[in-house]
Amino acid sequence: MTKVIAAILASVMLAPFAATADVEIKRWNPEGLGQPVGYSQVVTIEGTGKMVLLGGKAGLTADDHIPETLAEQSKLTWENIDLALKAAGATREDVVEIQIYIVDLANIDPNPAYQDVRDFFPAGHKPVSMVIGVSALAIPELKMEINVRAIVAND
Repeated sequence: MTKVIAAILASVMLAPFAATADVEIKRWNPEGLGQPVGYSQVVTIEGTGKMVLLGGKAGLTADDHIPETLAEQSKLTWENIDLALKAAGATREDVVEIQIYIVDLANIDPNPAYQDVRDFFPAGHKPVSMVIGVSALAIPELKMEINVRAIVAND
């Protein structure tokens, strides 16, 4: 039953991509909404392509070493995201959504993580984003984790 539901959801989510030959990703901050620097308020995707989902990317090395500070973990997290995107045939420019989970957000300075987001994405390619404060993550030493959604045009 779960596989059937997953297949139906995937076909519904990807149905718009079957309509045209290319993917057009438009990112903008509509008039009347805030004009943020590090992310876009709206991203629309039209055309054909593939969706790349990266779940729970975090600041740990291939041998499971975890740096101590949020700033160090954030830098490593974005390096890991870059590696994962490349492995899937995607780039930073293909990312349309990120969800950032930060542990104990009310009691830490999240600015190093925010700056890394701003630095990671090129001008004109800022995804929609959400920052969520959480009490803990699955690995207790982690201070942040990021989910990423990207759309890659078919060649």
